[in-house]
Amino acid sequence: LRALAVPDSIFGITGIYLRITFLGAPFTFFYNALAAGLKSVGDSKTPLKFLAFSAVLNAVLDLILIGGLGFGIVCSAVTTVVAEAASALLAAVYMARRVPELCPGQGQWRIRRDLLGPILRYGAVTAVQQAVQPICKVLIQGQVNALGVGAIAAFNAVTRVDDFAFTPEQSIATAITTYIAQNRGAGQTARIRRGFAVGLRLELGYWLLMGSLTLLLRRGILSLFVAGEGAADVIALGSTYLGCMAVFYALPALTNGFQGFYRGMGKMTTTLIGTCLQAGLRAAAAAVLAPRVGLPGIAFACAFGWCVMLAFEVPYYFWTCREL
Repeated sequence: LRALAVPDSIFGITGIYLRITFLGAPFTFFYNALAAGLKSVGDSKTPLKFLAFSAVLNAVLDLILIGGLGFGIVCSAVTTVVAEAASALLAAVYMARRVPELCPGQGQWRIRRDLLGPILRYGAVTAVQQAVQPICKVLIQGQVNALGVGAIAAFNAVTRVDDFAFTPEQSIATAITTYIAQNRGAGQTARIRRGFAVGLRLELGYWLLMGSLTLLLRRGILSLFVAGEGAADVIALGSTYLGCMAVFYALPALTNGFQGFYRGMGKMTTTLIGTCLQAGLRAAAAAVLAPRVGLPGIAFACAFGWCVMLAFEVPYYFWTCREL
C-alpha cells in the first residue's frame, strides 16, 4: 500500500479491507475451478447465473448494510466475501446434483503425474496471462492514488461499472472459445468463421446496449456507489470517465472476441502476447496521461492499450484463417 501511494487518511482502513478480502480468495479459486468444469461440458449459462447472483447479492448487502444501516467500508469487504462464498457453494451443490461425473471419486483425490504435466502446460500460459491484468491494475491504481482521495473514490466507483460491463463481454468470448474448439475438433472448419462472425456481432450488439445505457445514465449509476460529503464532486469526476468509456467499451468487446477465437484455436501464446501488449502499454500510457489529464487519462490509456492489442490480433486472424 505504501508503494501504491495510498493516502495516510485511508491507509489503515484499506489494510483492514485487504485482509478481509484475502480471506475470501479460496472461495474465488473454488468457484473458478467449478465454473471451468461446467463450461468444459458445454454449460456456460449456469456459471454466469451464479456469478450474476453473487454480484446482485453483493450489491444488495452493500445497499442495506452500508447505505441503509451506516456500516463502514470494512462491511463492504465482508459482503464481498459472503457473495463469493455463496457463488462457490451454489456451484458445488449444482455440480454434485446435476453433473456428478465431474465430481472426483473416492480414489481420485491424489496427484497423477501423467495428468499433471499436460494440465501445467495448458494452464501455465493462461495463468501468466491472468496475472498480467491484475498487475496492470495495481500499477494504474498507483497512478490514481497520486491524484487524491476524490479520484480514488471516483475510480473505485467507475471500476464497479467497468466490471459489470466487461463480464458479459468475457462470457461471450468464452462461448466463442467453446464453439470454435468443438468445431475445430470435429473438423468443421467452415463453421468456425461463421460462428466467430456471430460472436463478434453479439459483442458489438452488447456494446451498443451497454454503452448507450452507461452514457445516458452514468450519473444515476454512480449515485448508487457514492454518497456522503463530497459526493457531487466524485460523481462529476466519475461521469466524465464513464462518458469516455461508454464509447471505448467497443474496443474490449472486440479484443475479447478475438481472444476467444485464439483460445478456441489453441493459440494460447497469441492471447498472452496480446494481453501483455495491452496491459503493458495501458499502464505506461496511464503513467503519462494521469498526472496531466487526471482520471479521464486512465480511460484514454485503456483505449490505447486495446487499440494496440487489436492492431496485433486482427491481422494475425487473417493469417490464421489460411490454416482453415
